Amino acid sequence: MFNKFLIITILLVSSFTMFSQNSVNNYKYVIVPDKYDFLDEEDQFRLNSLSQFLFNKHGFNAFMEDETFPEDLLYNPCLALKADVIDDSGSFKTKLKIELKNCKDELVFVSEMGESFEKIYEVAYNKALRDAFTYVAAIKYQYEPSEEILAESRDTRDEANQEIEQLKEEIAALKQEKETTKVVETPVAETTIAATIESVATKIDNELIESIENEETVLYAQKTDNGYQLVDSSPKVVMVLLKTKNPEVYMVQGKNAMVIKEDGFWYLSENDGSQVIDTRLNIKF
Repeated sequence: MFNKFLIITILLVSSFTMFSQNSVNNYKYVIVPDKYDFLDEEDQFRLNSLSQFLFNKHGFNAFMEDETFPEDLLYNPCLALKADVIDDSGSFKTKLKIELKNCKDELVFVSEMGESFEKIYEVAYNKALRDAFTYVAAIKYQYEPSEEILAESRDTRDEANQEIEQLKEEIAALKQEKETTKVVETPVAETTIAATIESVATKIDNELIESIENEETVLYAQKTDNGYQLVDSSPKVVMVLLKTKNPEVYMVQGKNAMVIKEDGFWYLSENDGSQVIDTRLNIKF
């Protein structure tokens, strides 16, 4: 028993040296997927819900990917590690290992293989997973905030604020140019040209303002049984998307509208009875 514990400790120290400058303790949350790649269904054999349970049992703060996340995690996804389970089973032995990756897809932790000789899949996978979690337990996880990871949230907000300020300055410059532009012409021509300038400037102003609003409003997609719910940073549910046969088209619950993906961007397409209005959305899945 002592030899096994010694081996686990040596492997854990090696893992931290190999994979990341940040240790597991520097991450505040763990996100468990609804389905592992080697399985055919969501939470098959209850492995995903068992993973969440075991992470929480060993001191982590674990969420399923379709749950409502805490506000600080919505602002900074880099606070969380993404969990995965890798299947390397053979004909006579079930073998599973646990991986934890950060928001940059860097491997922060990998366990040794948990094993089981059971013949019934559900029992074998359950035992192998629990065995793999003995290496997770050996970490003795305790959250230790990392300035580097916390800075990810500040950097993102600062960058967005800089872009917004730049756009506001461009709007102000356009308005100033519009006010100082004078056209020497006959009264009729002057009125016509001034009206044209006003129309063009107003259109540019509206487009820039809309760009600012879209930049400020980030919607976070949270998975539901029938699609997604979009929440803002409050977090408040802004709208509910219902799945269609096309993965790039969603119906908006309770509205005569759809959310569609076109040229790499998501748009809200609304029909008010007289016209169709398309609004670009900033959605984080």
